[in-house]
Parts: sequence; structure tokens; C-alpha cells
Amino acid sequence: MLPTDHLLRRVDRCLDIGELRQALAGHYSARGRPSIDPELLIRMALVGRIYAITSERRLCEELRYNLAYRWFCRLAPGDKVPHHSTFSKNRHGRFRDADVFRILFESTVRRCISEGLIGGKDAAIDASFIAADASWQRKTVPGYLPYVANASRAVREWVHDTRDAVFEMARSKSCQGVSRTDPAAAWSARTVRGRFGYALNALVDTPSGVALDVKATPARFAEEVDAGRVMLERSADRFDYRPKRVAADKAYGSANFLGFVRDHGAIPHIPVIDRTQQTKGKLPRTAFSYDRDIDSFTCPTGKPLRHHAFHLPTGVHRYAADARDCEACVLRKKCTTARRRTLVRLDDEDVRDLARAEVETGLYKRSMRLRRGVERFFADAKGKHGMRRLHLRGIRGAEEEFLIGAAVMNLMILARSNRLNGKPRRGVCVPAALTPAEISARSIEHDVIASPARRYA
Repeated sequence: MLPTDHLLRRVDRCLDIGELRQALAGHYSARGRPSIDPELLIRMALVGRIYAITSERRLCEELRYNLAYRWFCRLAPGDKVPHHSTFSKNRHGRFRDADVFRILFESTVRRCISEGLIGGKDAAIDASFIAADASWQRKTVPGYLPYVANASRAVREWVHDTRDAVFEMARSKSCQGVSRTDPAAAWSARTVRGRFGYALNALVDTPSGVALDVKATPARFAEEVDAGRVMLERSADRFDYRPKRVAADKAYGSANFLGFVRDHGAIPHIPVIDRTQQTKGKLPRTAFSYDRDIDSFTCPTGKPLRHHAFHLPTGVHRYAADARDCEACVLRKKCTTARRRTLVRLDDEDVRDLARAEVETGLYKRSMRLRRGVERFFADAKGKHGMRRLHLRGIRGAEEEFLIGAAVMNLMILARSNRLNGKPRRGVCVPAALTPAEISARSIEHDVIASPARRYA
């Protein structure tokens, strides 16, 4: 009934649940009623994400009569389907304690590495906005959230994670409010109408499209950049993945992140956030030459601008000219309206110069083309696997959905690669128990019946 080249058959060949069984072994007792196999729930969750079934009630309903779903979940035609509430009980308990979905995702990454799909030379980092399961109308300030004892699980988790930061956020003038339903989500105006949401941060091996790591953060640019550091460190620690080049958009072009990428052993192919040309008609900083040996700038007329101060938290060095030199300068009106001209240089200015120089190389242009792979990752997640809006609430729920989605997309890449390695062609329904000779004979028979020319010949 199920063709050998069916999607779920190909995904099943690439799926390894052994690590999950070990991780959940301590959560079960030999006494009591027979429990539901966790592998069944995990396979059901994978089916729901593969076919974009976001409702657990609908997933359980379709599992009752869909033969392909039952085969993938190892359910016989007469076996009972678990109740939809079983997902919630296990998700907020055993699965989160054992970090099941992180283990599942990382097992797919190791399988991709063992299959030789990951090149390890080019990587891309980016983030995409995913709407939270929270209405834009239910917005309030942090101090007016419901009492914690009567609040929902998402509110209790957020208050526990933030602690004293809740009151600091309430006093902040820059706070745009939080959601009564999902306060961990950040208010974002990236859509036509402002919405609450999370950022799906992904580290992707760009030639293959395999996701090496994903992380959920509130939809704020500063936290997305921090997530990029976490993903690079975690992938190096767990998979020894150290790409030679890292590509990203201009949001990651700060000196601190560029320096982190360089210290990580990679060349940053990232546009630099540069405001040196925003001088309001005055001479730009590029008109001044910098001498590294004496740590000083020289103006167009040959006067020095010596080191004046250093701000440790931001890593900014300040240089200033002598006021007497500026008073007698013929370029004073074009240079500054202040008493003397000042310049700044970041502590990681060397890596900014490196990133600027890389823009003119052919490898940089190649990295920008390959960076489309991470955009394809987001497009598939939203368009094919139903991740335009989250089903779970809270930062932990968002992380869980992102890990399942990334695991599914890695499995799809594995299934596609296995399909090209001598698998039976499409349209031939062959039981899995047949031998290769029988499979070949049935394929020939199918071709003879399907071709009138062969039949009459």
C-alpha cells in the first residue's frame, strides 16, 4: 500500500531514535499502567511538522485513518491513537527535562556529517521573525501582568526567568509593553501591523542547506546578534564545526561580532556597520591617515590627532587635535565647527578593515550568493512546514518548535540525498520485504505494461 519511495519511508531510513531512548530511560517505572512509548509521540510530532499540521487534535484525528502516518508511527491498524492531551503532559515534563528535541535535532546533524553532506567551509547566520501565539491587542506594561499564582504557564516561566528585570522593564521608558498571553515575546514592527513574536536564529552550512544550530530569542536585533555567537560556539563544541567563512547581513556588522568571528577562526563576509561618511558636509574620517606605530591620526594638512581617551565598556578610542593647530588651519570650515577636531577608532577596527577589504574579493561575492541558502531555510520553514505562527507559548515552546522544524528540514535533505543514491524510481509500489531481484523484475513488468510500444513488440 505504501510506495518504497514515499516521503515517510525515505525519512524513516534517515531517522535514528536510539539516543532519545537512552535520554528518557530514567523517566519510566516498571510498575503501574503501561505507558505510551515516547518514540510514538516524537514520530507523531515529526509527522505534524512535515505536513504542517499545527493542531494536535487534528494530528491525532488524521493518524486514525491515514495509513502512511500509522506506518511511520509504528501503529498497527487496530492500535489506539494517544489522546491529544498526552503531548502537553510530556512536553512540559519529561521531554523538557531530558531536552529531547535538542537531542533529536543534533542526531540529524551528526547523520548529515556522517553522510558527507556538510562541506564545513561556508556558513551563514540569519534570523527571521515568527509571530507568537499572542494578540497585538492584549498589550500591557510588565507591572500589570496577572498575579503569578493565577497566571498561565507562559507568564509564570517568564517571571521566573526575568525575576528583578520585570520591575526594571516596567520603569524603562523604552519598553513598548509586553503581551498578557506570552510576555516573553517581543513587540516588533517588522510586519505591516506591529506584532509580538520571536526570532528564529539559524546557523546554516550554505552549500548543503543543513542547519547546524537554531536558537529562539525575542525579536530584538541585539539578542539576535548574541544568538549568533552562541550558535557558532555550540556548533564548534558539539560537532567541531569551524567554517572558514561566515556570511551574514549588515545587522551583524558590528565590530564586536566581526571580532568574535575572526577570533573563532573564520573570515567575516559581513557588511560593516559604518557611519564614518555621515559627517554633515564636513571632512570624513577617511580623509585622515592612521599610523599604527605611534597610534595617531594625521589630518590633510599634516597635523597630528593624538590619543585622547579610551572608553572601556564600548571599546572606543578617542583622538583629538591641538586646538591651536585647528585655529590656524585653512580647512577649519570644512573640517569642524568645534574648538578642535576629534575622531574615534574602535578597539576592533582592524577586523573592520579586514571585512571592508573582503568586499572586493570573489570569495565574498560567492558567499553572498551562497547566503541565499539560509533564506531558503526560512522560506521552507514558513511555506512548507507551517511555521508562520507559533503554536506553543513562551521561549521554551518557541525553542521546541524551532528544533522540531530544523530537524525535519535536515531529514528532508537526507531523504533527498538518499533518493538519488540508486533508489527505485517513482511510481513503483514494492513491499519492503522483497529482494532486489524481485524489485527489478517488478520494475521491468511495470514498464512493459505501461508502454504500448513494448507490449505490441
